[in-house]
Amino acid sequence: MTGPTRPNVVLFMLDTQQAQNMSCYGYPKPTTPNIDRLAAEGAVFLDNVSPAIWTLPSTASMMTGLHVHSHGACAHNDVFIEKPVTLAETLAELGYDTVAFYANNYCAASCKGFREIHRNYGSGNQPGPGKFYRSRERTQEAIDWIERNPLRHRKRPFFLFIQVMDPHMPLHPVSPFRERFLLPGSTEEEVAAIKQGAPDVHAMALQLTERQYQIMESLYDGETAGADSHVGVLADFLRERSLLDDTMFIVTSDHGDMRGEHSNEGFHDHYGHHLCVYEELIKVPLVIRYPDQIPAGARVAHPTQTLDVFPTLAEILGFEARPCQGFSVLSALTDHPKRDFTLTEYMSSNHIALRMLDRYDPAIDPRIYLRWLKAWRQGGFKYIWTSDRRDELFDLRVDAQERDNLIEKLPEKAQEMRMEMTRFLARLPLAYYGDKAVTARVKPETVDLLRGLEFFHEMM
Repeated sequence: MTGPTRPNVVLFMLDTQQAQNMSCYGYPKPTTPNIDRLAAEGAVFLDNVSPAIWTLPSTASMMTGLHVHSHGACAHNDVFIEKPVTLAETLAELGYDTVAFYANNYCAASCKGFREIHRNYGSGNQPGPGKFYRSRERTQEAIDWIERNPLRHRKRPFFLFIQVMDPHMPLHPVSPFRERFLLPGSTEEEVAAIKQGAPDVHAMALQLTERQYQIMESLYDGETAGADSHVGVLADFLRERSLLDDTMFIVTSDHGDMRGEHSNEGFHDHYGHHLCVYEELIKVPLVIRYPDQIPAGARVAHPTQTLDVFPTLAEILGFEARPCQGFSVLSALTDHPKRDFTLTEYMSSNHIALRMLDRYDPAIDPRIYLRWLKAWRQGGFKYIWTSDRRDELFDLRVDAQERDNLIEKLPEKAQEMRMEMTRFLARLPLAYYGDKAVTARVKPETVDLLRGLEFFHEMM
């Protein structure tokens, strides 16, 4: 290595980016040429799973190496009450310059310990092309930071966390990605007529047609390509400055998204990223380029999770990651991986129920929005535990689309997996702070409705 003793670290998070529509994961459309290049020079982890299905808990797991069960930042708590040690705090103690560039305010809790934080909310999640240009600005801010500190980054390595919003709804890819991927034959009038608000579908106030879902899929492809272009801008800059080989470049996501792939009792379709734990939501990219430790062209089939980023850095950089609950992905590169399971948790948000009752219809039965979910994947099977005992079991080896629920056909297998998951969770510290909800933006009578059903035990 010609750079710092320890490598620079770039953690590039594509918000709401699932793995299945990325060309480096086998998607036939060329959505991710820049990430593909990094993947060819590094490793693609083919079975990478998020510990959660939305930004707050999943990013918290990534930055602490803890499962949601133990860090507790979830639907009811947007801060770390137990104050776990974060990746930024650890790297700062090792002498890293730690800088975060993000737009999603649910990243705020996880960014504890960064010496510099550059928030760029603006129009980042509004309809129109603003997301792309805000994300491009965010990437350029990271480049500008490196150029402003030429001496500093030679003396001390940097850790940059960059988060972009392009794949997050509402989907509005810009040119040339829009024209490149928009469903052939669709018109701008058709696109504009699609309501993209997930709450409308959750409240059963809207049902999209099959063609509208196809258009949405093509828009998502365009947004993925836009996000990929930001990765390319930064990677090309580091390559041109002879910094790329001295940098551990990690591309990942917090969760995926649903666009009507599954129907379920009580819903027209699953849409957005709440209320279920299907593969479209939990399978996310993990691409790592670092020639010193990661072999070029590796395609890793062993399971990994995004909370494994922390212990991976611990092994490569030579520090002790405690009380980290993940496993270094370096073992997944061998024939003896440390991880043989994945766990995803969803602590249902009663603020979703509040929003449904308050915005749509106070007669909606809130129980369909208040299910807690856990997904345990092991040995090719996936067991989904639900708080209302509507459990599911899938054999992903023959049913990757999760169409054939085997819960009644293989009850003993489901019981075995439930007990395996339960024993694992029982060994972990539990962070639980009560059933709380922020109620400032809803009518008092809406809160009273849920309180009458005893869904609130403690109020903020």
